[in-house]
Amino acid sequence: MANPTILGIDLYDLILFLGVLVLTIALARISYALVRRVLDLRVGKRGSKVTANLLQYVVLGVGVGYGVLEVLKLDMAAMAASLGLVGIAVAFSSQQIIQNFVAGLLVGIDRRIRLEDWIEISDDPSNKPSRVVDMALTRTVLRDTNGRIIIVPNSYLVTSRLVNYTQSGFVMVSIPFPLPLTADRKVVENIIMHVLEEHHKVLPNVQGEEYTALQTALRLTRLKRLLDNKVDLGQFHPQILVQEITVLRATLSIRFWVREVKDRDAIVSEILNTVLDRLESQGIRPN
Repeated sequence: MANPTILGIDLYDLILFLGVLVLTIALARISYALVRRVLDLRVGKRGSKVTANLLQYVVLGVGVGYGVLEVLKLDMAAMAASLGLVGIAVAFSSQQIIQNFVAGLLVGIDRRIRLEDWIEISDDPSNKPSRVVDMALTRTVLRDTNGRIIIVPNSYLVTSRLVNYTQSGFVMVSIPFPLPLTADRKVVENIIMHVLEEHHKVLPNVQGEEYTALQTALRLTRLKRLLDNKVDLGQFHPQILVQEITVLRATLSIRFWVREVKDRDAIVSEILNTVLDRLESQGIRPN
């Protein structure tokens, strides 16, 4: 008596294939966990995640390939030819998956972003600076400054304009600051400048660990190219510009540089609070 079949495949071979598939998935997950446990402290989370993901995909590929070719004994060429229009329909339906897969490979090769980088997808105004917490072949997981988890298809990362704050090493902050026309602008500018120069996280007047981290960032080859090999910290000196003048007020633009984008909002709040306190002590009230 012949063994029962499903779609021309021996039922017992199909059951064995499913067993191989389950075992492969289990081994892939175990290998991922083991690599993370061994390498997290040795090479850091960024390197260990990349290595663990790579090993996981290799295990999955080998296991599925073995199941299809050795257990099911499928002739892939004949199978592809027999599928005909069905295969074409499946290809079109999976087009987005293929695009995300290819995009994931491109992101991994050109290293435009890496794990733990702070990035911003500037094509979407609702996005805030976010940290890359996980990268897979079809999607990337981000956590923004509000703690939201954002899952982004890899194709979106390739087609959108990205800002990578981590690779730049620092970020410029611009704050509009309105003043009544009756205020002494020079006095206000001096007060603001003194506050900026005193803040321990505003470039270039950083010290201690912050200064060491900045010097390390400036020595990176990619930053030297962007800065024409000039590493003079004076180019990061704060600026106060007149942005707009109306019949009622003048709006200043306070511009300064910080190293960590994740600290930007806190630094802005500290600076503005200090500026307001000092202006009030001088009898000046901004609009």
